[in-house]
Amino acid sequence: MALQTSQRDDAMKSRPPAWALQLLATMILSCVSLACGGDGPTAPSRGALVTFRVADETFRIYLVGQRGIDAAHQAANGGRASIPNGRIIAGTGVNAGWSWHLEDVEFAELTTEVCDGRPSDVERRGVSFGGGRFCPWTARVISIEEK
Repeated sequence: MALQTSQRDDAMKSRPPAWALQLLATMILSCVSLACGGDGPTAPSRGALVTFRVADETFRIYLVGQRGIDAAHQAANGGRASIPNGRIIAGTGVNAGWSWHLEDVEFAELTTEVCDGRPSDVERRGVSFGGGRFCPWTARVISIEEK
């Protein structure tokens, strides 16, 4: 009997207290929920193809993420931040009909005049137009296709 009691006492000494196990389980579940939920890198991102009209020309951008999509809807509905402002990249992307597309697009209330213009202005000057940015002041959202 003395041997069994001693073994049980040793096992009890090496086992962590119940509160430590509960804390560890909570920490593991928190880490898993942060890694797998919401805006984590494994979560699929929402996107939208947004078409703009500038005078008698159109161009398209692709927005990734709910924040950008919400900004496009606000711009379409008369929001103050209605000027698309993006970095000009060579290659069509989703911008069919042009030899360039925009990335890192945000919507602004005001921008510098140097990046204002029409899509055809960007086509003529290329990625150097507007210091590498396109921000047409008269652009109007004409469609948003969420994906």
